[in-house]
Amino acid sequence: MGSNLDISASEANLQNIFTRSNRFTVPDYQRLYSWKESQWSEFWADLTTLDEEDTHFLGSIVVIQHQKSYDELNELELVDGQQRITTISLLLRVMREFYDDSLDADLAEKIDDDYLHETDFDNDQYPKLSLSRFEDEDYQEILDGDSSEVNEDSQLRQAYEYFHEKVHECDVETVDKLRKRLLGSMTLVVVECDSAGSAFRLFETLNNRGLELSAVDLMKNALLQVASEKYGGSDQDTYEHIRSQWETVLENVVYEINNPDRFFRHYMMSRSDPDIEGSITSRTLYDTFRDVIENQLPTADVTLVDYVDGMVDTSELYVGLTNADVDVFSGRPQKRINRRLRNLNDIQSSHSRTLLLRAFEEFDEYKEILSVARLLEVFMVRWRVSGYQTGSKVDRIFSELCSDAFDDTDPIDTIKMRLAEEAPGDDEFHSRLANSDFTRNGQTKYLLDTIERRHYMESGEGKDYDRATVDIEHIAPQQAFSAKKYSSWRDVLGVGKAEFHQYRNRIGNLTLLEERLNETAKDDPFEQKKDQYKLSDFQMTQDIREQYDEWTIDEIEARSDYLAKIGVDIWDFERFV
Repeated sequence: MGSNLDISASEANLQNIFTRSNRFTVPDYQRLYSWKESQWSEFWADLTTLDEEDTHFLGSIVVIQHQKSYDELNELELVDGQQRITTISLLLRVMREFYDDSLDADLAEKIDDDYLHETDFDNDQYPKLSLSRFEDEDYQEILDGDSSEVNEDSQLRQAYEYFHEKVHECDVETVDKLRKRLLGSMTLVVVECDSAGSAFRLFETLNNRGLELSAVDLMKNALLQVASEKYGGSDQDTYEHIRSQWETVLENVVYEINNPDRFFRHYMMSRSDPDIEGSITSRTLYDTFRDVIENQLPTADVTLVDYVDGMVDTSELYVGLTNADVDVFSGRPQKRINRRLRNLNDIQSSHSRTLLLRAFEEFDEYKEILSVARLLEVFMVRWRVSGYQTGSKVDRIFSELCSDAFDDTDPIDTIKMRLAEEAPGDDEFHSRLANSDFTRNGQTKYLLDTIERRHYMESGEGKDYDRATVDIEHIAPQQAFSAKKYSSWRDVLGVGKAEFHQYRNRIGNLTLLEERLNETAKDDPFEQKKDQYKLSDFQMTQDIREQYDEWTIDEIEARSDYLAKIGVDIWDFERFV
């Protein structure tokens, strides 16, 4: 590393590292403890197979040193290495308990005082290691001997129990040897940085040399580096505000939703200032973010504080979009919007959140937001059913609409025209809806449910039910050629097994049926199934009973074509309301 990084590095054994008058702290922006049995077992194997005269290098840890006043303990903020330090601390806690159980109170107390806790000049004792506020309470419970109070799914508790089992299988002599090897023969390189800026530059350099870090990790480093350079000296309060706001974003997003990088991509593409017209992929996320905070924000006359504050506000809305539970309006308008969001989730339309974020920012009236959600629903259904690949092309469309549409006199009309232009046309959509396979998933259930509500139910609303509690019924059973009990179906379908497999998941062979009825009907011949269909509240299912005397491949083809024509009418940009 170059000297301009303002760092020092030294190798030492664990006894030397843990007995220094410092406390390790894990900042809230770090990821949670995530080591699993594969890492624990590897660590345990390294310890138990280490020859007496050998040393074992565990790697490096990167810390920011925070100097305290003379009567306070200095803190070493773990920028990298918290997984190893936490694991070592948990193993030491297990050894402390082992010596307690073995009636060696002096050695148990020595481990506690020298390696697990640190005492200041006032003789007040503090934990040697403090984790982020998201899991420090669990760690302290284990440290205090109350591991049973920690959720059994916690990785911290599972690590503790793993080492507890390993250590308590040993006799005192073996544990003594392992303790001495751990503290005396295992080493780390401690890389100390005197500022956030130098630590983050080092962190970035390590990443370039092969250290696996997520884009979100690197974004945090870039943000705090820029904040440190801009505010770290003269305006420490602003730096701490930015740091705190970033931690709030992580709390809102990283620990609440899958694929948190989507939030950052969608947030950046949805902004009016700075305006990013193209798509942002997971691969380009970090580079784009760094360019935004270093170059584009000053040009757009947006402060770093405003940008991050906006990110906090938007992160709360984004989680609402993800869970189809936004809380912006009230009463019926709120329910209607959340129902549209649930539809978009069912058709796996995470990309649409870019445009939705901008709509919520631009529009005060729920009807306008609802219109955008409806248009997105039509577009994504046509796109998905037609087999088009989602990814950068969809992101580009929505990002460009965020850049252009809201400057027009009628943004809704502009959005409609662009989406209609990009979406598959009626003929292509009809063909794919009639001839594609539809598996039992949320998208298929959404398609059938929407056809039921908007075609078969005159009100357009249909029965009030939870979509998750309804089954997708195969009229001709999927396994019609796989068992003797389906022999009647093999006789009436009129085709062989291979040809039937081309038709069994067509939309024409599917309907909605209550769970209790589906459990009874699923294996029956068509005539007996119709008896169950008669009891159903779903009109499309009643229609099958009334319209068809038999069920063959011809009926599947005809009904698939019929439902596809209905689909073209339903998912139409002009008529979808």
